[in-house]
Amino acid sequence: MTLAEGLWPRDRRARPIAAACLTIGSLYLAKAIYRGVTFDRGDFYFSLPGAYAQHLNPALWNSPDLRSAIEFNHGAYLYGPTQYLTLFPIVFLDSYRSIAFVLLAVYAGALLLACYLLWKLLVSGERELPGSAALLFAMTFAFLPVTQVLIQREFEAIAWLVLVAGCAAFVRRRDAASGAAVAFLTWFKYWPIAFVAVFLMHRRVKALGVFAVASLALLGSAHALFGLPNFLIGRTVGIVTSLVRPLGSGEVLYPAIPRGAQKSDFCRQWIWGRGTAADVRWELCSVEDRFPLVPARSIFFAILVVTAAAFVWSTLRLESAKWSAIWEFSLLAIAGGSFVHAHYYYFIVFLLPLSALAFWYMLRPQPWRRGKVTLLAISYLLLNAFMIPPSWLSAVLARDAWAWFLDSGFCLLGLLLLLGLVLWELVQCPMPRVVRSAAPATTR
Repeated sequence: MTLAEGLWPRDRRARPIAAACLTIGSLYLAKAIYRGVTFDRGDFYFSLPGAYAQHLNPALWNSPDLRSAIEFNHGAYLYGPTQYLTLFPIVFLDSYRSIAFVLLAVYAGALLLACYLLWKLLVSGERELPGSAALLFAMTFAFLPVTQVLIQREFEAIAWLVLVAGCAAFVRRRDAASGAAVAFLTWFKYWPIAFVAVFLMHRRVKALGVFAVASLALLGSAHALFGLPNFLIGRTVGIVTSLVRPLGSGEVLYPAIPRGAQKSDFCRQWIWGRGTAADVRWELCSVEDRFPLVPARSIFFAILVVTAAAFVWSTLRLESAKWSAIWEFSLLAIAGGSFVHAHYYYFIVFLLPLSALAFWYMLRPQPWRRGKVTLLAISYLLLNAFMIPPSWLSAVLARDAWAWFLDSGFCLLGLLLLLGLVLWELVQCPMPRVVRSAAPATTR
């Protein structure tokens, strides 16, 4: 099926739906770009410019609009080497304003390309689904984490593109490209090293080899250009384990809060209304705060054990066919994007399972399909702040609706629904057929 047919079907009955999807996606994309012109600061801003700018471009280092960032990071490299290597050319721009302008265009293009690659992956080898590209376009740009990534110029836009490309390469057995993609992702946020488990379980030796070589190349280049000791990850190995907050002492990336210090280690730093953390631990602790009988720690580890067991069981019994591979990548994306320290915009990786489930239900007749579609729609709405702009909701509720949303438990419910749907499809994947040879005839 061509992209044109995916965007604008020949069947006139399907055109109104496609038109609605294209309109919704375009409006959300235009809104993000318009907002991004006037607001451009997020976590990415505070990771700039890196000490190398002091020597390569003093004008950027001394730019007034980077003073706050330098006072925060003191020239250290807060994220992994991948971000700084990929964005190395921005050091030759003379202000953060210039950087933000360039990246707004680059990241919008990256998100559009990721949308196209994901659509090609999902429809390859399937029956024609006219208008499906329009649907995916709407799902992508109406998803609030995508809006945040674009407005704040977060590098997750590039990471999302590489994740989609890596998954597609794995499905098509292009192991070298898949291994290189996972190496790229690993040395940005570190948790994507979990995707190596897929290579191991499916004996993709070439992917493992390329992952190792690409990792050495990335680290070697970063050390030559920036010096690995200047990266936060290079100062202490403990930063990786401390990001998996329930496994640490509660002292993570900011000091223990006195009110939270009265809680167990698992929820020590939780406090109402922080408005930025969105991982499973944080969400569970918000529920425990209102309902003390809810054991946040026990629930967290139960979810973790069930998810890990389903992943291991499925990869041991299944061949790496298209849909089983997509479910495995989806499961690891959900776990990595929400079981460690996570801001809301990290949830951009949830587009992989959300889109895959939507296309799976449309393409394959199956029991309880309407019920599954309903649960998926509920999950999308709950993860997407009900698709109501937080500023509008704040005006109606006369309170900070964003902080309320993150601490309400609705986001957690949407995440658990999504996780449950992916787990169900993964364990339902058919076993590979074993072809038995006919027994040799015996003579008497």
